[in-house]
Amino acid sequence: MLKQWNEIKPKTKMLCANLPKRHNKKGIVLLRSLATCFICLTLGLLIAKGMTASAENNSPYFIKVNKQQNCITIYEKDEDGKYTVPVKAMTCSTGWATPLGTYNTMIKYRWKLLMGDVWGQYSTRIVKGILFHSVWYYEKDPSTLSATQYNKLGSDASHGCIRLTVADAKWIYDNCPVGTTVEIYNSKDPGPLGKPETLKLLPGTGWDPTDLDKNNPFLNKKPTIKGAKNLTVPWGEEANLLKGVKATSTAGTDITSKLTVEGDVDFNTAGKYTIQYAVTDAIGRTRTKKVVVTVEAPELVPTLEGVRDRYATADTVIDRAFALDGVIAYLDDKELPIDNVMVNIVKETEDRYTIEYSVSANSNQAVTASAKVMIDKNAPVIEGIKHRELTLQQLNSGRNGIKKLALEGITVSDDYTELTKEQIKIYTAVKLDYAYLVTYEVVDEAGNQTRETVQFTYFSDARIDGVANRNSIPAGTDINLDYVSQGVTSSLNGMDTTEQMRIVIDKYSGGVYLITYYTNNSDGNAINIIAYYTVLE
Repeated sequence: MLKQWNEIKPKTKMLCANLPKRHNKKGIVLLRSLATCFICLTLGLLIAKGMTASAENNSPYFIKVNKQQNCITIYEKDEDGKYTVPVKAMTCSTGWATPLGTYNTMIKYRWKLLMGDVWGQYSTRIVKGILFHSVWYYEKDPSTLSATQYNKLGSDASHGCIRLTVADAKWIYDNCPVGTTVEIYNSKDPGPLGKPETLKLLPGTGWDPTDLDKNNPFLNKKPTIKGAKNLTVPWGEEANLLKGVKATSTAGTDITSKLTVEGDVDFNTAGKYTIQYAVTDAIGRTRTKKVVVTVEAPELVPTLEGVRDRYATADTVIDRAFALDGVIAYLDDKELPIDNVMVNIVKETEDRYTIEYSVSANSNQAVTASAKVMIDKNAPVIEGIKHRELTLQQLNSGRNGIKKLALEGITVSDDYTELTKEQIKIYTAVKLDYAYLVTYEVVDEAGNQTRETVQFTYFSDARIDGVANRNSIPAGTDINLDYVSQGVTSSLNGMDTTEQMRIVIDKYSGGVYLITYYTNNSDGNAINIIAYYTVLE
């Protein structure tokens, strides 16, 4: 293969040598490249027959080239001596003649003359005419790089060799000894470390920014940030901190999309805020710039809405969350963050608190307010609730008729809140075809609730009399059959059936008992009435 290449190369040089002198250097290279297309085709066909090699060698690294994705992943050995640990990823450019297979590197070249009389740095031969090398140069001079070809890194661009940045080509040259295994394959997955981004160059750029040559003008350069400056912003007007700010890479190309802003600005709180702009380009170089954003103090006086005297239940926690419930602060027509409202809670007695509020938009403008909180330990009292006997007409009046009937003779009172019976909620539930369960519910301003359920019953032939709810039964009272049967009787068509009446006692939590009284009608079917007994704890 080397002999074949040596026979082809002189023809290329001869063709180039015969070019008219008036052609510029780039034109000469273009014509030389066209002249060598035949060479590429022949070389590619010969390479396709390349020898495969074993991955078993003593190199510290194993190189995998994903031709489809133009991405290289370098692996080192794990504890078992297998190349399974990814350590470095590189973006490359392969070509149509890049062969698939497994090979061992053969030789290295600091500078290598390439097809078309162009040069590559840090070349490592993989197999026959296929090498790792830098993007090519017009001359054996690191200042004559082809920027156009460099910007193709990451896509198919070569005849068959594998192009890299100078830094990546040099890494392989320095760290991967001759004999290192190289596997070239195709996959949609670039590799475990992904595909690195590459820096783009401006047209005419002659140096690779990753080249560590002491004469490289990019050696000590960094990205730039322009347009970042101190800002003064009116209170409440949120500013776009990225507006007008631009960033360029080490090579001078636009990377504004990579700009980040570190630090927070509260546009609703006057003061000075330091933020930092930062940008990192594809070769890892970073530029930062700090600026100060001044949020101007407003001249308006803030206002507070929702501050009011309130009632609370005995178990209510009087804290900041309670105090700020329903409270809103404004400056002009802008709502202020609730954190701007200061709260001071003063406990005057066991049943009375004072809450002091203050809010300021800046150090010179403030507003204060206060409210009282009274602890209401008692629930509302509903009077007139009782078990009722329904007529057949009332039974058939439906839920609306029962609700209207339920409010007859009812009053409600509370020690703090003014309540009317219209504020009592009535819930009804049909009980078979002879009764309704009627529930009364009312809540005072503090949140104390009174709830009680009774039964409205239609008696045809069998009846139960004397059933009533009993509240506030003294603690320690034994709720047994003798106790709950007192005053309750049953009958059938006027005949006393109390002895046959059955009573079931169910105990609930909180000292509440559900008492159910049963008797049979003339058809032998049971009817029942429920009652609730509450024992004080």
